[in-house]
Amino acid sequence: MKNLVKYLFSAAAVLCACVCYAQDPPKEKSPEEVAAQEVEMLERDLELTAVQAFYIDSILQHNYRGLKEEFENMQKSGMQNSQSYQTVRDKWIDKNLAAFKKVLTEQQYILYLKRIGKGKEYKKGKDGLYYKKEESKKGKKEKKS
Repeated sequence: MKNLVKYLFSAAAVLCACVCYAQDPPKEKSPEEVAAQEVEMLERDLELTAVQAFYIDSILQHNYRGLKEEFENMQKSGMQNSQSYQTVRDKWIDKNLAAFKKVLTEQQYILYLKRIGKGKEYKKGKDGLYYKKEESKKGKKEKKS
């Protein structure tokens, strides 16, 4: 009997959650809100200066608006190919990377690459800094000579 009551209570909770979700679906965040959230995380993770945070926020707002507009245009034209959307997303990621490279220090940029799943060619050295994997191997060979 206790199990039945627990099951009914759980089912009621799930049903309530579904009804609430149907009534108030989550709002889509604006590009400005998404950029602000991203900047907060980057300030913490990359230890951005105030000037860097300002530039990164501006870059992200501009690029997220551009990405959103391009996606909306693709939807309006009836495009459904997921590969096309991925190609557009990658284009805007590349724009972010090019702009970030001008604003961030080399180590911050590498940390950002690592954070987004790129930068596999970098390895953390014993000193805590990141180096290209080939450079760290060269350093070891030179020390042996």
